[in-house]
Amino acid sequence: MDRTRVARAEAMITAPPRWERADGHITISSAVSDRAPLWFSVQEEFSDLLSDRADHVLISLLMPAMKEGRDLHIGGTVTDALLHNANTDLQALLRMENPEFHAIRVTADSVAAPTPRALGVATGFSGGVDSFSTLVEYFWSVDAPRSLRVTHLLNNNVGAHGHSEAATALWRARRAPLERIAVEIGLPFVAVDSNLDEHYPRIGFVESVTMRNAAVPHLLGAGIGHLHFASSLPFSHVHVTGTGDISLLDTMLVPMLSTAGVTITSANSGQTRVQKTLSLIDVPEARHLDVCIDGDPTRTRNCSACPKCMRTMLTLEVGGYLEKFCPDTFSYDRYSRRRNDFVAEVLTSDDPFHQEIREYAAEVGWQWSTADRVRAVRTALKQRILRAARAIAGLPVLRPLRRVLGRLRR
Repeated sequence: MDRTRVARAEAMITAPPRWERADGHITISSAVSDRAPLWFSVQEEFSDLLSDRADHVLISLLMPAMKEGRDLHIGGTVTDALLHNANTDLQALLRMENPEFHAIRVTADSVAAPTPRALGVATGFSGGVDSFSTLVEYFWSVDAPRSLRVTHLLNNNVGAHGHSEAATALWRARRAPLERIAVEIGLPFVAVDSNLDEHYPRIGFVESVTMRNAAVPHLLGAGIGHLHFASSLPFSHVHVTGTGDISLLDTMLVPMLSTAGVTITSANSGQTRVQKTLSLIDVPEARHLDVCIDGDPTRTRNCSACPKCMRTMLTLEVGGYLEKFCPDTFSYDRYSRRRNDFVAEVLTSDDPFHQEIREYAAEVGWQWSTADRVRAVRTALKQRILRAARAIAGLPVLRPLRRVLGRLRR
């Protein structure tokens, strides 16, 4: 049997990207073997940003192809440096973090040198701490170099909410206030819709967020030459864990997703989350800060009770700035109801963000109350008891007893 033909038949193969105009949008789609076409869509007013290369297709489908152990052939033209990285160090790093991934061969219809770098500079904008702190450094700061000053805001629908009709509706609902903020800031707002999440049936969003979002600047490579990828973690957290958490690799990963024509850098990786939060204190636009992870589609402000809201509010409280953000951005009443339990968690947790808050509190001389410390001791004791109970319950000698109890429950 011809092994080459068998391998080729099993490869994931895409057709060259095609453009379609409809309803004020331009959609660029690529047929993909054995699955739905991959498409991205932007407002027609930003058609001049769209690249005629297929680099975005390569980045979009590399992880799914590696997960399935299928060679990947990209229809159209791919930039030579990106194709080289995709066959070497980029795969090596992704496999270190995802041991179940396979080494594959990536090819293209044609390969070309990078196009001249466009002058546009973009950053993703979700209204969160990372988004705003990137603008502090690369838009509002007088020290921002002209070549790195943000010219466009991006908001990508690449799977954070899933890919159902309800998910798309939620993205549009969340996007609407961001568009108004962009007008206030004075920057164009590029909304990028896509069915990319459909192509990741076996890979979660958190495990692939960097790759998904890195495809977008290459899609827009005719007008965007640089992307500030807002880092969620500082340099001190960067390492390979083998658990699939791709955010831990950002600073190592994004250089390999760059070309001379489209560069991507991890913005603000030298700052902790506490430092980023404090950088917003005197920014008027930060009153629009949205850190909430409450999935209620009718939500119009931060819930002030979810873990991200609580973490941000406690940071502001320790710094003495919480009143600046209440009641417009956060609700102090809702925060106060959960504050005691959350403080106990922060004082006992190994979570890196909680450690940052403890270190900041020590730095500014913040005094945790006696009640806070007592609750923390109780919380730590409960956690130890639970861990011990789980360990005991997992002992092989107790398996017969667990089976008996299980039958009794039925």
